[in-house]
Amino acid sequence: MPHSPAKVDLSGPQALELFEFTDAAAWRYGSDGEVGCVELFGKSSYEPKHRSPLALAVLREAEFGDFDLRVRARSTCREYPHRDLCIVFAYRDPEHYCYAHLATQGDQNAHHVMLVDGAPRRPVTGARTEGVQWGDDWHDLEIRRRGRRVEVLFDGVTVIEADTPAWRGRIGFGSFDDTGCFADLEVVEIDD
Repeated sequence: MPHSPAKVDLSGPQALELFEFTDAAAWRYGSDGEVGCVELFGKSSYEPKHRSPLALAVLREAEFGDFDLRVRARSTCREYPHRDLCIVFAYRDPEHYCYAHLATQGDQNAHHVMLVDGAPRRPVTGARTEGVQWGDDWHDLEIRRRGRRVEVLFDGVTVIEADTPAWRGRIGFGSFDDTGCFADLEVVEIDD
């Protein structure tokens, strides 16, 4: 049974206090017209122990097992095949977590659900589309997780399916090495 949605207020500068950042200097509170957002605006200087995303914002408190996550996101960098934004889940520590890497063009390193498990990130994707089209618009990103099963949606369309470890962990967002904005984060924890 689902719990009530947990909306995370990203509409003001206080939103930054909710997150642990890999490099806080790369993040700020921003707004895009009437939309308040957490903005990844600069290059991260974070150097992970294992090859994995450089710029992450992970919620400090809550851990989730099965959940539905929704967030609005907008990529703000130039177009190229690995143009990406990421949604982090099952985050236990900087060396153990999963993330959905939503990229313009899929290959062995892009547009997958990835696992960081004490080693460089590796894909655990079962099925996926060729990629997503970021353009300059806001997009609705979703993750539906049930046990090991993960479904990633982009504007309501399933774009990646994967099997991951069934770890409980924190959630967040960011990018491997690009810039972008995140708004209207909502998480619903699902009971067995």
